[in-house]
Amino acid sequence: MDKLQKSFLILCIFASLLFSGVACSRSLKQSSAENKDVYKIAVIAPQFGPYQALGLSIINGAELAVNLKNKNGGIDGKQIELIKVDDGGLAGEGTWRARSLVENMVLGVIGHLNSDISIPASEVYSKAMIAQISPGSTSPFFTEREAVRGYVFRTIGRDDKQSEVSAKFALEKGFKKIAVLYNNRGYGLSLANEFSKQINLSKLAEIVFYEQYKVDTKDFSKEIAKLKIKSPDVVFFAGEYGDAARFLKALRSSGLKTAFLGSEGVFDPEFIDTTKSAGEGALIVSLPEIKDKEFIENYKTTFKKDLGAYSSNSFDATNILISAIEKVKEKDSEKIAKALSETKNFPGLTGVISFDPKGDLVDAGFSVYEVMNGMFVVVR
Repeated sequence: MDKLQKSFLILCIFASLLFSGVACSRSLKQSSAENKDVYKIAVIAPQFGPYQALGLSIINGAELAVNLKNKNGGIDGKQIELIKVDDGGLAGEGTWRARSLVENMVLGVIGHLNSDISIPASEVYSKAMIAQISPGSTSPFFTEREAVRGYVFRTIGRDDKQSEVSAKFALEKGFKKIAVLYNNRGYGLSLANEFSKQINLSKLAEIVFYEQYKVDTKDFSKEIAKLKIKSPDVVFFAGEYGDAARFLKALRSSGLKTAFLGSEGVFDPEFIDTTKSAGEGALIVSLPEIKDKEFIENYKTTFKKDLGAYSSNSFDATNILISAIEKVKEKDSEKIAKALSETKNFPGLTGVISFDPKGDLVDAGFSVYEVMNGMFVVVR
């Protein structure tokens, strides 16, 4: 072997060792990142579109709970990693995103907002033995299925409970002719059906108008023209804040003084900001009033906005999940789900929380608010 060949061989060996060292270094870094000793949980809700404010109230509530826990040392000295996901407010995309969270091996999920997303997504989570706690899905069917039992929970009352409260309030107000306007999602249909059932059973009032509208409708003139003919005492609106604001502004512009009673999806500061004077006197059913001033101020400081519809019960849901992880002290989603099912008398912002065997709240509370001087004020 001549000198030139020896030099070439030495150069090849050196290059090989150098490349091997770099590759090894990269491998170690990747391994270190992959094995980062944290507890991974997720929050999933729409962050854009017609449900943006409601979705962000869920995201923000979860984020605040995780931030506070991490600030205080996390779980046994380990930090909690919160994965924030946008489900687009669509069932197909929500299910696809649910699969990605399973692949990411999260220990639990906070969300979704929409019942017609939570229901199929819960089947994905339950098969992977991952618990889901929804702060916004109110359809009874969400927790009624045996196949997902033990893996689905919620920190909000069901449509049948909310409708009972809404119908009772409407009857107490003396409304005799009632209109029902509901959106074309599972949420609207379920609430409208349960509310109408309660009114009809009472035999104290009559449903004179029962109609569906499409989410993100810009023009409610056809619906309002029919309402003028029916002259109802109140309109029960089963939908979200954006549609509700456009409808109520158009209703008042038409000259109709018909009372407005909205479901909990209407309860968001954007409803008041959009309706302005037209919103005065509007009645909305939502979660119990939050009286924890420290939480309210902390939320405002962190996110530069007032509490949204699901900020508080998303905060509660996240803290319940964190508490279950602390109890188990393992990265075992099945054991964590079992711990969640045993939740009793948890001190939450929205009340003392216990889950029944289905994953529903044992004592689900709702309040009725009225918009007064640009603020939501409890009236029941």
